[in-house]
Amino acid sequence: MNTNRVTVRYAKALYAFAEEHNKTEVVNNDMRLISQLVNIPEFRNMLENPVIFPSKKIETFNKIVKNKVDDITKTFFKLLAENKREVYLGAAARNYGAIFRKKNNIKAAEFITAFNPDKNLYEKVSKILEEQYNSKIDLTVKTDKSIIGGFVLTVDGMQYDASVAEKLKNVKKDMLNA
Repeated sequence: MNTNRVTVRYAKALYAFAEEHNKTEVVNNDMRLISQLVNIPEFRNMLENPVIFPSKKIETFNKIVKNKVDDITKTFFKLLAENKREVYLGAAARNYGAIFRKKNNIKAAEFITAFNPDKNLYEKVSKILEEQYNSKIDLTVKTDKSIIGGFVLTVDGMQYDASVAEKLKNVKKDMLNA
C-alpha cells in the first residue's frame, strides 16, 4: 500500500477520535512535538529498528514523552507499534497537522530571514498574512544566513523570494545573458 495513503488514513482516524473527545488542538500540539522527535536520529533509528520489540518501543516512547503528550497520543503510538506501523509516525503527524489546519482554516507559512527577527516583526508579518489570506496563520520563523538579507516567505506552497542572495543570482544571470 502507498505510504502516503496509510499515513493519511491514520491521521484522519486520529483526528476523528480527537474530535470526539474535543482534543484536536491538544493532539495537534502533540503531533508538533512528535514531528520534532522524529528528526532526532536516535529516536528515528529506534522507530525503524525491526529488532526492537513493539512493547519496548512503546515503553521507550512513553518514557520520552512522559507527561508532555495526551493519552490519546500515547494510545495512537501504541496502536502504530502493535501493528508494526511505527515508522509512519512522523508522516502521520505531518498529515494530522495538515488536516487540523484545513479544518480550522489555518494557513501554514514559513518566514526565513538572515537574522533572528524580534517579536514585533513576527507579529506584523502574521497580521499582514492573516489580512491577506483572510484566515489564521501558522507562522514558522527560521534563520538562514545564506540568504544574506531580505526574506523568503512561503504560504501554502507559494514562495516569494525577496532575499539578497536571489537578487544577486538574478543580476548574475542577467549579466551572463547580456
